[in-house]
Amino acid sequence: MITVIGIALIIIHGFWNDVFLVDYLTIIILFILCIPFFSKFLKRAKIPGAEFEFREEIESTKKAVKQSVEKSKSRTDGKSKPLPFETFNTRTVKILLDSDPILALASLRIEIERKLRLAAKYFKLPNRNTLSEIIEALMERGILSPEQVTALKKIVEMCNKAIHGYDISGDEAGEIIHLTEELNKSFSVGYSISFYPNEIFKKQNLLCKWEHCIEFMPLPSRNTKVSCPIFGHNCPGGADQASKCKIIIE
Repeated sequence: MITVIGIALIIIHGFWNDVFLVDYLTIIILFILCIPFFSKFLKRAKIPGAEFEFREEIESTKKAVKQSVEKSKSRTDGKSKPLPFETFNTRTVKILLDSDPILALASLRIEIERKLRLAAKYFKLPNRNTLSEIIEALMERGILSPEQVTALKKIVEMCNKAIHGYDISGDEAGEIIHLTEELNKSFSVGYSISFYPNEIFKKQNLLCKWEHCIEFMPLPSRNTKVSCPIFGHNCPGGADQASKCKIIIE
């Protein structure tokens, strides 16, 4: 629309002068015409009624994600292996990326909120209306590190901008998805905030479908029927799952 308006203004400007002059007004019009083509290379460009933000936010998020992964390694003295289980599943999101980048980011936004709301419910956090409030509450409980919170908020913010009409290219959408995959590495084995059973744990060389989040489960002073025979924590799968794991170990 900006391009069409710009061309129309140049035509009008030409008809209103005996000789078409490249004056200051023409330069302004040409600048307006260039905005859609060069917007992806700008940090921010403002015109009446519109605002664009681009590469700067992605670069800032890269730093936040890197800090999250490094913080995770420091908590485990670098001994913990990267989690093969995806806390935030991006497989479906990447399928959508080729056909519709904005729909892919909307799907990513839904995936992040779904996992975080279930985590908040599991930890019995007070009701929170917004996703940002949920993220803050999880940090206050020590579930998320400040670095993870910063990275998550930035990723969610960029997804929101795409959903609400910001012009985000396929390459930029792909980078945001990749940043989410990198952020998955900041969740060590046992400390994933996804509380869904992992049905492909064998392919990932994990011990059971709940190993990814077992460290967040209650740890009783004495073993019970629901105690994990390996880690001691209460198994989310209940006594039946704990019994099966015990037989396998024996």
